[in-house]
Amino acid sequence: MSADVAPALRRLFVGSYTDGADRGGIRTIAFGEGGGEAHVVRADGCGANPTYLAQRGSLLFAAHELDSCGRMAAYAIEPDGSLTCRGACTAPYDAGTCFVLPDPNGRNLFGANYLSGSVACCALLDDGRLAAGVPSRRHEGRGLRDDRQEGPHVHSLSFVPGTRLLVAVDLGLDALVIYQVDACGMLAPTAAETVRVPAGSGPRMVAYHPRLPMAALVNELACDVLVFRIDEGGLHWRIVEQLSLPQAPSGDALAAHIAFSPDGRQLYASVRGSDQLVVFPVDGQGRVAGRCDVASGGKGPRHFSPSPDGRFLAVANLASDDVRLFERDADGMLRAVACVDVPQPACVIWNA
Repeated sequence: MSADVAPALRRLFVGSYTDGADRGGIRTIAFGEGGGEAHVVRADGCGANPTYLAQRGSLLFAAHELDSCGRMAAYAIEPDGSLTCRGACTAPYDAGTCFVLPDPNGRNLFGANYLSGSVACCALLDDGRLAAGVPSRRHEGRGLRDDRQEGPHVHSLSFVPGTRLLVAVDLGLDALVIYQVDACGMLAPTAAETVRVPAGSGPRMVAYHPRLPMAALVNELACDVLVFRIDEGGLHWRIVEQLSLPQAPSGDALAAHIAFSPDGRQLYASVRGSDQLVVFPVDGQGRVAGRCDVASGGKGPRHFSPSPDGRFLAVANLASDDVRLFERDADGMLRAVACVDVPQPACVIWNA
């Protein structure tokens, strides 16, 4: 690179726990990919604990993880990277919103409520504001473990690619609950299908291969990954492989996040306790061959995100208060290139 050419800057957003503070929980990081430098340039956000973020176009959405209610918020991303709050949607009978998912049709925002074990939906208006939507869909039941599965705990949401099927991953019920969503964003009152996983697994997050009818589910409590083949309709999921993850010497390893690389050639997972990032090579038919463990560079890697072009991967290390940035090589292996101090980072995404 010529000395008079500045390295390209990339922008990332980090959601965090705020210890009761009701502002400043969303931080903007500027990352100079050429020199490997990164730093926090802004702190925005209105509301406590914006612990999960999702972007759609010029809007950033946040799940505010509160014990007292369910809450989702929308922010406009300004040209300079600052955030302008467009409003929030609060549900008094929900609690512990830990995940947000914008509907691809642009009309709705869905939320996963961990504490109340429910799926929420808010209407997304043309100007980016949120309005109350349909009543939440509440799960019932319990799982095997009394300490973590005493009731339903919806942890994440996703759409099966190419369908209008919404998958609610319920850690408390050891289940993937699949709902039909109509063209207007209306959630069906009952589930179209429920995919059960082994008792005590504690499923947390699902990732979809970018080209193949394949999904990978990370189980927090079992600390493993289940690989599924999905039929054309999206309702029938068949387990084809179980992948182990690195355990902690103390035995308290908890799997956290999972994602495919943009090209589908690698599957990544993170594990708290052993504090590892795990790389699984994936061949052209979706078969997983081998495993490589890489230190996360901190403690408690709760969430990570590959950059849209696949060149980098950012990790939120919750327990060590930092975000680490890694460069990916041609084989998907990771090399640490930068670190930024961020208090209690829970989620990191790239400004697409």
